[in-house]
Formats: sequence, structure tokens, C-alpha cells
Amino acid sequence: MVSVHTKLVALLGSPLGFTMAPAMHNTTYAECGLDYLYFPVECSKADLPVLLSAFRRMNFAGFAVTKPLKMEIMGCLDEVTPLAAKIGAVNTVKNEGGRLVGYNTDGYGFAQSLYSAYGDYTGKTMFVFGVGGASRSLCFDCAERGIRRIYLCSRHENTLASELIAKAGIEAIWIPQYTDAVPDYIAQSDILVNASGVGMEPHLGETPVDSSVLRPDLFVCDLAYNPPATRLLLDAEQAGCRTMNGLKMVAYQGARQFEIFTGKSAPYEKMLHIVEQAL
Repeated sequence: MVSVHTKLVALLGSPLGFTMAPAMHNTTYAECGLDYLYFPVECSKADLPVLLSAFRRMNFAGFAVTKPLKMEIMGCLDEVTPLAAKIGAVNTVKNEGGRLVGYNTDGYGFAQSLYSAYGDYTGKTMFVFGVGGASRSLCFDCAERGIRRIYLCSRHENTLASELIAKAGIEAIWIPQYTDAVPDYIAQSDILVNASGVGMEPHLGETPVDSSVLRPDLFVCDLAYNPPATRLLLDAEQAGCRTMNGLKMVAYQGARQFEIFTGKSAPYEKMLHIVEQAL
């Protein structure tokens, strides 16, 4: 039952018909006995001034942000954490008595799930397909947790490698996707990450790399979770690699949001189970 005491949490973005976040958060709030309500609000950049003005004055604990507003929201906030500023994107905003403070929990979700599956990756080298928002988040968060070197591979060069060097103080190199050097750089890497979206709709059954470059001591991650096993992960398992999809990342980033909004420890395993059931 929603009352005047219910703490509200909105999810801003578009489209939102696919999201599992309301189910994950609302089920967790109910099971933890918390009077919170999480709900989606499809909106555009033009809607932000009106929405945020209302959120400041209403009983909002905060709000989550997804595509295409993670960068646009930053100029509307009173404060952004140093890590979110480095990443250049915000996916979580806490309402502190009318002051809106921006965080980024996407990178945390990946870094924490990688640690739980791989172990300590201090000093390791990571090869990443893709240089978009997800890649930015995970690269900066993993750099903060000890990754020593990151190879970035994409069709078109951007500033992420130079930003990682300047802002995170690690080694970073951009590699054109269609070059014969890619297998050599993967051979030098401990962890391979697909953050390009290849393997998901509308590219089901595709993979960003030939299976011949996969070796048993290479840890292979794909941010996709639907399907739970992409072509890349199936090839990696066949090659004897340990693998990880993006499901735990979703649960960990949601758990961190839960903690920001409520100030309480998140029941991560419960949230993971909810996401698994939703799939």
C-alpha cells in the first residue's frame, strides 16, 4: 500500500519496457520490510528540468537513470562523485534533502562480479571489446581496483584510452577492431571482456573474435545476460576457459543502488535470484 510515507524511486530513460529493475527492487523492498516503491518513467532530456524539480520537493529517495540519459543528467545535478565524474556518466541519483547527488554503479557491478568469479585481479591485463558507456564504467572501476593495463578494441577510435591514462593512471591502448594485431594483444591478456553488444539482439549468434584466440587460462566475460550464453561464451567454454555473463553485474549494481537509496546493506543473493527468475 502506497502512502504519504512511502519513499519513491523512479527509473528515468526510454524505452523501459524491457527493464527488470522494478521487479528486482520492489520485491527486495517488500521482503526487507521497507516502505519503498520503484517505478519506471519514460522520458527524454527535455523532460528532466520539470521532473527533477518535482523530485527535489517530493518524497523521493532518489532515482535511477538509464539510456539515453546517463550523460545528459550530469548537468542537472548538484554534485557528482569523483568516480562518476571520471566515467562521465551517472546511473544513480540520491536525493539528500533536495540536493541531488550522482553516482555510477554500473562499473561497481562489473568489478564486484568479476572479483567474485575471477578473484583478485590486481596487476592483471584486460582486453575489452567496445568503448561505449558500459565499457567506460567497467574500465574506470576496474582501474580503481588494481587492473594494470587495458587494451580497448573498437571500430572507431575515441578518447577512452587517453582518459584512462590521464585520469586513472594505468596503461591503456586502443586497437582497431579489424587488424591482425588483435590476437597478439589477447595473447597478452588475462581477462577478455565483450562490452560491444555483439552476441545480443540484433546480433544473436555472432561473436567479436574468432575462437582460435581463446585459451584455457583466459577468463572470458560477456556483459550480455539474455541470452545467458552468447556465442563468445559457448566458444570460450569449449576452449576450457572460465566464463562469466552479465547477470551478476546487474544484481551487484542494483544492490549498490539499493544501499545508496536506503542506507541499508543489500541482500545481493536475493536480488540475483529475483533477476534469474525474471529471465
